[in-house]
Amino acid sequence: MVCWQPIGVSMGIYDMCHRYLKERKQFGAPLAAFQINQQKLVQMLGNVQAMVLVGWRLCKLYESGKLTPGHASLGKSWISLRARETAALGRESLGGNGILADYRVAKAFCDLEPIYTFEGTYDINTLVTGREVTGFASFKPAAQRSRM
Repeated sequence: MVCWQPIGVSMGIYDMCHRYLKERKQFGAPLAAFQINQQKLVQMLGNVQAMVLVGWRLCKLYESGKLTPGHASLGKSWISLRARETAALGRESLGGNGILADYRVAKAFCDLEPIYTFEGTYDINTLVTGREVTGFASFKPAAQRSRM
């Protein structure tokens, strides 16, 4: 399933940022001791845990033969969105180092972007789920909907 790649990348981002913030000192204390950095770490960890649970649920639905296109699209769109957020938080946590190749957070963000954009795109996956939820296909061209 496509959803596991952004989950793995997000786990790597969290792990790298966690280690960096515990090791790097500023003003005589590890960066991990500062409240805003703890908040970002907790948000990243929460994203990772939630993504894992959604991925696990999708696998269970697939194994039972109950996975629908709406389920799959919801998983891809939501997980890719949370992964993007995790990468942004990771980059912010590392400050200026977050955009340097040495720390790999920027590379991880670039690795996530094709998943968000190319795997059916976030927007189209959202519309597929919306169609399943509402029964209306909102992505048909307007000309096809006209009754004239």
